[in-house]
Amino acid sequence: FSFATEFKKQQIMSKKNDQKRKAALSMKSQIESFRFNVEWKRKKLDIVPADHTTLNAEMDAITEFGLVDAFNALKDLVNGVREELGAEPEADRGTLNGTVVPFILGITSVNPMTAEAENRLLTTLKATDMPLQVTMVYDNEIRNQVVDWVKAHYASTSTRLGIPILKLKNMVVTS
Repeated sequence: FSFATEFKKQQIMSKKNDQKRKAALSMKSQIESFRFNVEWKRKKLDIVPADHTTLNAEMDAITEFGLVDAFNALKDLVNGVREELGAEPEADRGTLNGTVVPFILGITSVNPMTAEAENRLLTTLKATDMPLQVTMVYDNEIRNQVVDWVKAHYASTSTRLGIPILKLKNMVVTS
């Protein structure tokens, strides 16, 4: 009787370990895919050098803070709004302006290689608790259409103090 019970416990432990291993491999795969995507787009843009220290530091911070899924979702959101509504986030506003990885992914349009651009991502990540608070600003004339588009495509959309928010893994996006 105790042999059967012990055997069952080992099977359960083995299943749990397999699930943990699969989750770890999945996360590793997502990170590698994200890094490859950023590198491919960086080469295509040909603006940011491969050895740019801020680029590498941002990539490390994004993966360390578990923001890969959130940045992929934010990229998809901005691209979807761009394609379907023809709207772009305002270039002079937003918390990610002047950051390298969001620029490469097409989330922002402020070139981080210009002297005026300031990198806020690393400072924000080091100074804040999760979830990361990100603000994307669209022109008032299109803002409500953007909010409706986001609500239609993301179930985790709600409001906070009357401001629309999108909750992503380790990130909250306000408009």
